[in-house]
Amino acid sequence: MIALSLECAEEEAELVSAELWERGAAGIQEEPLPGGRTRLKAWFDTREGLIDQFRAYAPVVAVEPPRDWEAESRQAWAPFAVGRRLWLAPEWDESATPRGRLRLTVHPGLALGTGAHPATQLCLRALEDHLRPSDRLLDVGCGSGILLAAAAVLGARAPVGCDIDPASAQIAAGNLKRDGVTARVYAGSIRAVADRAVSVVIANINATTHEMLAAEYARASSRLVIVSGYPARHAVRVAAAMQAQQWSPVTVFDQEDWTCQVFSPAAVS
Repeated sequence: MIALSLECAEEEAELVSAELWERGAAGIQEEPLPGGRTRLKAWFDTREGLIDQFRAYAPVVAVEPPRDWEAESRQAWAPFAVGRRLWLAPEWDESATPRGRLRLTVHPGLALGTGAHPATQLCLRALEDHLRPSDRLLDVGCGSGILLAAAAVLGARAPVGCDIDPASAQIAAGNLKRDGVTARVYAGSIRAVADRAVSVVIANINATTHEMLAAEYARASSRLVIVSGYPARHAVRVAAAMQAQQWSPVTVFDQEDWTCQVFSPAAVS
């Protein structure tokens, strides 16, 4: 088995991981480094083209013995609680859901957004606190579909997700269907959504993309924008982008130096 090690800025790790999954990685390991850097180690069946594709991230390739990814994943993943009401359990877990908790099935290894990352947990907490049963929600960059599943169990009306990566959109749609979650997913961007078509937009991506899409968030949503996926030091940048669209901060959630910000239109904040 071929092991590929890369180094990138912390805020790039999610996007680089997505490229690794798209390239066919069998598994990815993430390790924080000093100075806001991250080491990513991914495993492949072949080394062909890896160095050229990831040359910008100081790639190092090594040969390692084959690994049983399914067995390792099952050993590493146990059910856990998030927030006040949610209970995240891997798809193979058959244990009972604790009383008072809502079960979310997660699919480790298929896409980003299993619930283990602090940014995903912050989004789940924000949904718990701010989502209303009548809300129509759009998840921008829906990954594995976990935020759509959470919105559905929390009572959102017909949540919709989008992802510019067709493979991710297909994975999310498959996960949701298999888990019996009523939600729709399409391959594409928020630009396909009509003005004020939803009451809540949620996006768990990087700060640079939030800055680029701030006007689209404000256009598509009528009530709330929930954004995460970036370290706390980038919160000022994201807030400035939303405030430029006349949206004001409502709440900030923090966990392990990651931040989730909630905005509403300035006139009703």
